[in-house]
Amino acid sequence: MNPSETTDPRKDDAKKASEPLDMLIVGGGPGGSAAAFRARELGMRALIIELDDLMKRIRDYCKDKLILPGFGGGDRMKFPKCGPLVSDLRFAPIDKDDMCAQWKALHRRHGVASKVGVELTGLERREDGVYRVLCWNHAARQDAVYLARHVVLAIGHGVPRRFDIPGNTDGVAFRLDDPARYVGMPTCVIGGGTSAAEAVIAISNAKVRAHDPTSVYWSYRGDRLPRVSKALADVFFEAYAGNGNIRYYPKSEPSAIVTAEDRVEYLTIRTDRRCMEGRPTETTHLEFPKTACIACIGEDVPETLLDSIGIHMVLGGPRRRKRMVVNRYLESVLPNVYMIGDLLSQAYFRTDDFTADSASFTEVKHRGNIKSALRDGVLVANVVKQRLDGKTDIEVHIEDDEDLAEPPRHATVAVPRPNVSGPPPAAAVSPDEASLNLVLPSGVIERRHPLPLGRTTTVGRAGDMAFPEDEALQERHVSVVHDPHGFWLVDHSAAGDIFLRARPAAKTSVKPGDLIRAGGQFLLIGAEKNRCWFEHYDSQGALKGKHWLSERLMVLGRDAPDLTLDPEDMTLSRRHLALYRQDGRIILKDLNSANGSYLRVRNKAKLRHGDQFQAGRQTLAFSEREDAVLDTAQTATPSRPAPAVAPKAPAEVLDGAPSVTFHGFGVFPAAPGQTICEVAEANGVPFKAECHAGVCGSDPIRVMSGAENLQTQPDDQEVETLEDICDLEPGPCRLACMARVKGPVTVEIIS
Repeated sequence: MNPSETTDPRKDDAKKASEPLDMLIVGGGPGGSAAAFRARELGMRALIIELDDLMKRIRDYCKDKLILPGFGGGDRMKFPKCGPLVSDLRFAPIDKDDMCAQWKALHRRHGVASKVGVELTGLERREDGVYRVLCWNHAARQDAVYLARHVVLAIGHGVPRRFDIPGNTDGVAFRLDDPARYVGMPTCVIGGGTSAAEAVIAISNAKVRAHDPTSVYWSYRGDRLPRVSKALADVFFEAYAGNGNIRYYPKSEPSAIVTAEDRVEYLTIRTDRRCMEGRPTETTHLEFPKTACIACIGEDVPETLLDSIGIHMVLGGPRRRKRMVVNRYLESVLPNVYMIGDLLSQAYFRTDDFTADSASFTEVKHRGNIKSALRDGVLVANVVKQRLDGKTDIEVHIEDDEDLAEPPRHATVAVPRPNVSGPPPAAAVSPDEASLNLVLPSGVIERRHPLPLGRTTTVGRAGDMAFPEDEALQERHVSVVHDPHGFWLVDHSAAGDIFLRARPAAKTSVKPGDLIRAGGQFLLIGAEKNRCWFEHYDSQGALKGKHWLSERLMVLGRDAPDLTLDPEDMTLSRRHLALYRQDGRIILKDLNSANGSYLRVRNKAKLRHGDQFQAGRQTLAFSEREDAVLDTAQTATPSRPAPAVAPKAPAEVLDGAPSVTFHGFGVFPAAPGQTICEVAEANGVPFKAECHAGVCGSDPIRVMSGAENLQTQPDDQEVETLEDICDLEPGPCRLACMARVKGPVTVEIIS
């Protein structure tokens, strides 16, 4: 589509129109399309602006990708029922290029107005409530301004992540366009999510069709085999078992771009690292030409843009997670500005009072799929229409439509499964729908298995929840047993390799003989008479040291104040966990580490809602309620330092306005409710915040003045962290990630 093209047959130039639009939609993907189609059905004046092209996200999927209505749990979600325009957006399994062509044709057929090549740069709200939407028209190379009563942000996670490695990464592909381009050369796909799996499948198949003997190498940081979605399972196993050209490299990662003697730039992948006593560390690398590498490492929320218009992600909810915040109408803190689609995935906070304590916000699951985006777009369009009509009692219910019948799938090569007959189906299922949930390395819940009452549910290479391709599992590896006292995790493995994740910030009692796993490190607890210790073993099983425990917290991690376990282990957080003695017990406290601290299960353990455990190469989460949000976002995500940001020059701040003066660095403006940590990170003030939840104690500050201009007093968790980990007095000292600003504050960073 030409960047200056408009699909509005009336040639209505919204920039010059004196009458504001009823709704301006930023983003031309599924959510934005649904909002615009519904607006047209309801007789509203709406316009889509899109930087790249309509359906850009789907366009950029790999060639021959099949779009499945059931992907991402969408098989349990219905299309929204509206008028004939929105009904046209329903789809059965369809090739991604066909979907793009069909939906673009629908935009033209229904006269849905759109302008492509227009980028949102800012928002200004007039006194009458109308927004001036500031944009840059890339085709005309000039500013553009649109007037709108309501603005819908449907921009997704549109900021691609980049490598933080030495060398010039230009030339490395960050999406797969045509798999045929990689025929005839060894190819490397980097990443542990679904998009990486799709790229591996597509390239593997392309090589087989072309009789290419070279392989596709799959590099990912996790130590478990990446899981593909249920919707892709058949084609994945067909490629893996039938093609024979997929090579796995777990615990590997890009290390640098190097120029070889042939003057070609290569991406080096570290595949092995061996630490031996008394000898230098040995590493093994693979080198691929940059043009033979695809990095499927995801995208980030465009926080910089959102911050600039006054919408901030916040730490909130009972678990202090960083999320977007909207009300029941998907409206942001800015009145009549809404967020839909992937901006809210995989979970967001909902509140009726944006000024309330963020800990009271309700966390809501949000499926990252096309159906979910369609429903968001329809909901917001319905809300806008009711508000324009002057209604105050807004109806947000969406009717469900019938799904289109799915055509027969192409036959696939069957992968042999163990012929094991399971127990008879249970008659009773937990009324709250207790379940085991398979967690992908990205943190997405991919597969849900209900747990019947009064029964034993087995997990292994065979059984009720089977993973026949996981060679690290036994036939019957672990089970979940329900009895009158609840659900129990029972280890049947010969090696005793079931690990249960310790809850962040909670005090977990450990006993002599217990084994703790933190990143790639292992800690074996010991005790004799009145003395307690732990032995530290590295990822190779080599004993690295023995350390005594006392009533004083010992903080351990990759760069910890008390004991650095391994400065090169990027699966460790800088401050990962603490161990200490209290009232005759040995206490483990995970400091909200990115990858968690795991305790080996000894025979069996009681399961509580939200518990996660690892068996073989699988990560499973236990849920007691079907609609519950499970804390999976950081599962198997390596911890890494935050990217360096150049310090900004001190800014002009109005008298009495929220601001933070960092002693020695200057004064910086703050939004009401922002944490001091967020202000520091946004302005490049040198700061080493780790958990952002008041647990690890990595960001203490001394309040020099303006303590009355902090919104909250230290809670019990912050007090405990300041006293026990930082050895500081709460009140005069705070944790920057917990102190929220409402006026001018001056602080000193405590190193």
